[in-house]
Amino acid sequence: MKKLTFIFSFIILIGYSTTLHAQQSIDAGAIDNYLTSIYKKFSDNRHDYGGSYGEARDTILIRFQNTLAETLRKESFLNVKYDSLSEYMRIIASEDDKLKIISWDEFNGGTWHVYNSMYQYKVNNELAVGFLTTKTDDQYSTDHTEVYHYQIQLIDKDKYLAKAYGTHGSGKEFYVFRLLSFRDGVLKDCDGCFNGDDQFIYEITRGHDELIPQYNSETKEIAYHELAEGYIDGDLDSPSGFMKATGKILKLRYENGAFIPLEK
Repeated sequence: MKKLTFIFSFIILIGYSTTLHAQQSIDAGAIDNYLTSIYKKFSDNRHDYGGSYGEARDTILIRFQNTLAETLRKESFLNVKYDSLSEYMRIIASEDDKLKIISWDEFNGGTWHVYNSMYQYKVNNELAVGFLTTKTDDQYSTDHTEVYHYQIQLIDKDKYLAKAYGTHGSGKEFYVFRLLSFRDGVLKDCDGCFNGDDQFIYEITRGHDELIPQYNSETKEIAYHELAEGYIDGDLDSPSGFMKATGKILKLRYENGAFIPLEK
């Protein structure tokens, strides 16, 4: 019976059926396991770009994205808990239960990681689904949206502060704070709300966890270390390319819809 249920779920997901409305007939576990199996297959084939010894990685990745998007669009699938899928990627939800973000690694190779993220947002009586990663002409941009979202908090009415992680290699990693809201039919970043910028981006040397910026939900403040250029053997003509903490803590406080710097 479980096998038949899994096959049934497989057919309706691949066929992108528009008649899925009887929630009681859906095996949520089968859907979760099927999505997991696609992503695991992608991971196993992540080095196969031409399909010479298996199905090409990009073909599998597109199938995963399409299947996930179709699942998130269906109200009848809201009971899916993604227990299995969450072992392979980060799945977070807002405290008001309106926003869900799923982030995964696309294994592009090397130390430059590309993470992709898809959201589900409950607006009125509908479910809006889309990507939080900018992509043009089949290439991901380097606007610091190719990140792994791992925290989200409701900071204001229908405004969500998301914290994400990314790395472009070279011994560095960066953290991104995004103030997201649903506007013009999509979930998007604020306009210049981080002291004039749409996002707050903070890069540090990898492995220095003490420098990771923190958010205080009670004071609505982002605290981070002031950084200064480091130099090789103290030679001012030989910048190391890595920043060092000066010991000073800087803060951004959320007021009237924007994060503004506090006086030093």
